[in-house]
Amino acid sequence: MTDTNATIARWFAELRRRKVVRVAIVYVVIAWLLIQVADATFEPIGLPTWAHRLVIVLVMLGFPLACGLAWAFDVTPRGIERTPAPNAPSRGTPGTTAGPALGAAAWLAPQPAVAAASLPGAGNPSVAILPFADMSAARDQEYFCDGIAEEIINALCCVRGLQVASRTSSFQFKGRAADVREIGRSLGVTAVLEGSVRRSEERVRITAQLVSSSDGFHLWSESFDRRLEDVFATQSEIARNIVGALRSSLTREEEELIERGGTRNPQAYEYYLRARQLHNEHSDTTIKQAIGLFRRAIESDPAFAKAHAGLAMSLGSAIFWRIGVPSDAMDEGMRAAKRADELAPDLPEAWLAQGTLCSASLQAAEADRAFEKALQTNPDSFDVLHLYARHAFSAGQTAKSAELFERARLLEPDDYQIVALLSGSLRKLGEEQRALAADRDTIRLTERRIELYPEDSRALHLAAGAYARLGQRDRSLAMAERALALRPREFATLYNVACAYALLGEKDRALSILEGFGEVGQGSFDWIREDPDFDSLHGDPRFERVVARLVAITSAPRTG
Repeated sequence: MTDTNATIARWFAELRRRKVVRVAIVYVVIAWLLIQVADATFEPIGLPTWAHRLVIVLVMLGFPLACGLAWAFDVTPRGIERTPAPNAPSRGTPGTTAGPALGAAAWLAPQPAVAAASLPGAGNPSVAILPFADMSAARDQEYFCDGIAEEIINALCCVRGLQVASRTSSFQFKGRAADVREIGRSLGVTAVLEGSVRRSEERVRITAQLVSSSDGFHLWSESFDRRLEDVFATQSEIARNIVGALRSSLTREEEELIERGGTRNPQAYEYYLRARQLHNEHSDTTIKQAIGLFRRAIESDPAFAKAHAGLAMSLGSAIFWRIGVPSDAMDEGMRAAKRADELAPDLPEAWLAQGTLCSASLQAAEADRAFEKALQTNPDSFDVLHLYARHAFSAGQTAKSAELFERARLLEPDDYQIVALLSGSLRKLGEEQRALAADRDTIRLTERRIELYPEDSRALHLAAGAYARLGQRDRSLAMAERALALRPREFATLYNVACAYALLGEKDRALSILEGFGEVGQGSFDWIREDPDFDSLHGDPRFERVVARLVAITSAPRTG
């Protein structure tokens, strides 16, 4: 019985893919109209009664013919072509939505041109969302373009069975003239979404096109001319079209996850996108700025769930690393996370924010529960796995952190940050050979990143640590100095440079940096305590004073 049901399901899926159902519906509607017109006009104009019957007979005979032609052929910009077989490479292009029997089908509820069955690797569809190009007159909408792409990534991560390249992987191609097929091969995805944004006053034109990475042909494309308040809905529509092109349909739960948590307030959305961009830079200054902008987004639209979740996440990051937050930041963050969940139940961003906040307040069990909920809602989310793994490491759950870092790495094998963090977990587990292999991978990936983006300070200071662990002293110091020259006051840079110094035996230089953190109360004592890069400093009175200072400061404000 199961096999029969599966066969029937495949049969109907193929009917939908070949547009037979749509052509049949349009044919029936037009045929009914023709019969009504014949009934009303033939007798008054003197036509014999058999003429009306002839129309009915011809309409009935034409129905199977129209369905047969719809099954066999597609109308494309290149003319009439045979519909590709289920496993054939796609040759779809925008607008090929009708069978030749009835061109009227082209305007009836436009759909993606290709279904999952016709895609290479259809059993495991995957997609990369590239940053949208800024086509505005002033070229000042980069944050807006990046934000739209990132929101589509986050929406698609909720879709089961669809692998989505992370922001880090997709955005490495920003500003680069790379062929879509090259990008697809590099990221291991079956399709790539690219597009552009042209914003003018209160309107925005978004153009998006989904391209097969195997042959470079379009799977779907569309332009949207909308008011600013409709941008969030447009993002959801693009996400649905991508799923429709790569898969047959969305479940009701997935549909709700894609659409929930948004806003129709243009000012709130503006603040939200700017805040997201600043948060993603992960610097001391930008985290504080992001917190302020998330608050303004909430003031503009108190029902904007994702803005509440963003505020909670930024506050959690700031609290974890002690980046100049007030004593009531934990309470504010938890209120924001809970409000986000009230406005949009089971919003993945809300659970992720709660997990980050609980981790920052040393509530390990509560953090585990929140991260597990986020992972349940969004099982293929690179961000959830990444942050959950970091929490597990700082909480002393080393084996669990290694497992989560490995899962994140499987999703994004080219992400240099994950493999660098994985090295620390493996080393703490005593798996020295695997840790050294991870260090070598870190160097390979960071060097490639630095070649493309020479001013990526994070790639530089993580490379410094990896070179130090492999005993390449000169190369490590060179990377550390370059990172310090770019971001001399940034916490992440100073922390990882201190790691490199400690590994190279430069204890005084490492301790001087750590003491600076201790004096201002900056840093996470639990992470510093667990980090194997500082093993050589354990027992040193200066190091123990830094940790004691952070423990004392941590216990007061992290009450949640």
